[in-house]
Amino acid sequence: MPRLRSWTVLCGSLAGIAVAALFLGIRFKKKAAKASMQTEADKSEFHRQLEEAVRLREFAYSVAEGKHYANFERKDYIALALFSRCLQTHEAAELVVKQSLIDDVWVLVRALVEHAVNAVYMLYVADSATADDFNDYQDYLGYKVLLDLKGTDEPMLRKLVSAEEEENARLRFEKIRDRFDGKRGDKWCADDALYKRAAKVDAVVSRQAREKRTDFLWLVNTLWRYASGYTHGTAGSLSHHLEEKGEEVWIKRKPTYAEAAKAMQSANSALYLVLLPIDVRLGGKHAAELNRRFNAWVGGK
Repeated sequence: MPRLRSWTVLCGSLAGIAVAALFLGIRFKKKAAKASMQTEADKSEFHRQLEEAVRLREFAYSVAEGKHYANFERKDYIALALFSRCLQTHEAAELVVKQSLIDDVWVLVRALVEHAVNAVYMLYVADSATADDFNDYQDYLGYKVLLDLKGTDEPMLRKLVSAEEEENARLRFEKIRDRFDGKRGDKWCADDALYKRAAKVDAVVSRQAREKRTDFLWLVNTLWRYASGYTHGTAGSLSHHLEEKGEEVWIKRKPTYAEAAKAMQSANSALYLVLLPIDVRLGGKHAAELNRRFNAWVGGK
């Protein structure tokens, strides 16, 4: 499974990387792929998580596919569309991890958590006004982006957007801007940050279950925040690409089965947590089977 791609940088120590890059430059050197030492247990767990990913996603599709009759509102349609994105992002994570691109799997896990939290928030917390704001915010933000492009490269903008289209976008923006101007964070929602929406969902679940639950806040405060380092390319995530060997620093990324298994376990966790509320909204026919599958997965079966 692991692939090794490496380059070599000449410098004295990891602490001197920035200075070395300035004064010595960087010399890139291909290195032949070499399997890293990993335990059979890590490899076995990785394949278990891959197999679970396929089974879980197929089951999730069986829950959602087909005709469903109920009094659905706009917020329900948004939730179901977000759930569809969960399924696609979960599959993307599986495909990417098979290519040993672990950093990019975490980027996908972060997106998956966002889709999952927002989907359940729409089902459990949001009202019709929130759903309308979620829908209309795209027009508000789209015009802001248009203005930024116009200020940067107006000839390019005109190739992409006609004067008539720009004016229509402006009129739409002026109609809705009072709902978003001056707000911070995620302007479409009174709970303007993902962790706030996760906490609201947990509060609803806790009342229903009559016990304290923090499942969705856990998704945000562990998986989402950890994955954010890979999304933004922070120093912590980049440290996986650097290794000091004597007087050289190798720039490479050597994945392991252990971290690949951890990433896929995280993706599976997010999909499990969003699936039950979706099933409930679609009639709750699969709750017992979902719990059986979840307990078997947690138990290592």
